[in-house]
Order: sequence, then structure tokens, then C-alpha cells
Amino acid sequence: VCTGTDMKLLRPSSPESHYETLRHLYQGCQVVQGNLELTYLPADADTSFLKDIKEVQGYVLIAENQVSGLELQSLRIIRGTQLFQDRYALAVVGNAGPAGAPGLRQLGMRHLTEILKGGVRIERNPELCFQETILWSDIFHRHNEFRGEIQVETARTRSCECPRGVVVPGRVLGVPGLLAPPAHTSPRAGPDCRALCAEGHCWGEGKWDCQT
Repeated sequence: VCTGTDMKLLRPSSPESHYETLRHLYQGCQVVQGNLELTYLPADADTSFLKDIKEVQGYVLIAENQVSGLELQSLRIIRGTQLFQDRYALAVVGNAGPAGAPGLRQLGMRHLTEILKGGVRIERNPELCFQETILWSDIFHRHNEFRGEIQVETARTRSCECPRGVVVPGRVLGVPGLLAPPAHTSPRAGPDCRALCAEGHCWGEGKWDCQT
């Protein structure tokens, strides 16, 4: 168990000490008692210190980062005892790198299955893919009063493709055994998870990233 933070979007005075603080807080932690706020991480940040986190009791804020991915693959539940802007349990905002840096490219939260309270806000992430394929309604608890608070922006500056050469037999539109069509290749095309995930919902481009 570890304590979270309540800094919102406050810019740290020292990026280096900010990273070290986050690493010290969350290394080996499975349950975050407060909020998990991941902000202002540089493009080369090693986020493996997040890999054990399974539960966040407050909200999850991912904002103003240049890093391309966050190792939140173990995260299963966000309780929302505190909410970002009084309504969001998960906010992914403004994760765009400067010229030449990619910014956040995928969420990778492949084990996230429950948000007890609070909505979802995802915007201004020009490199982010797959967020619109997620069935957020399946993740919200049935008594979550913020079930209707889903703001998922899909404007992006790149096309979203599954890795080339990956063809997985599966169900496409309910037809068993039919091969999935090739991923979109046109500029800024939306993501197509069906090459890897039978239901077409995914957190990233890997074969383990299907929404379950």
C-alpha cells in the first residue's frame, strides 16, 4: 500500500526530482490509497516502477507527459473516492511530445475491468491510439452515477495500425474463422483491432492488449 498525490496539473520545479519522487512512491506498490497522478514525464522515462499497481482508490490522472507508454498493465480497478475536476476517475490529457518526440501512443491498461465511481476524459493526445475501441460502459460499475461522463477525443496525427505481418484467425462481425481485414493504412486512419481481438476492442497493438 502506498499514498498517492494531490498535485493536479501543477508543474514541478525540478523534472528530475519529480520523476524520482514518483518512482520512490510507486515502486513495488499494489494499492494506491489516494490518486495516481502521472504528469510531466520525459520521453525517455522508465515507467516500470508502475507495473505492480492493481488498484487506485482515488482517480488516475495522466497528463502533460512526453513518454510514449506507461506500464499500467496490472491496473484492475479505479474506485474514484476522489475525482479529477469532481467528475473523472480517469483523465488522460495533453500527452503530446515536443517536435520530434512521440508523446503517449497507447493506454495499455489491459486488465482494467472496473471503475466504481467517476467518468473518463481523454483529449489532446495526438499520438494516442485505440481509446475509441474500448467499451467503457463495460468497465463502469452499474451503480456508477457518472456512467454518462465519457469524453473520448480521437483527433490524431498518425494512423493506427496493428503490427504488419500479424494475422490472427478469429471472429469478425460474428463470423467464426473469418480472417480479419488488414489494418487501416491511410494517414490518420482510426484503429482496427480486429486483426488481433475477436471483438475489436483493444488497449494497444499487442496480442495481449485485447479488452477482456
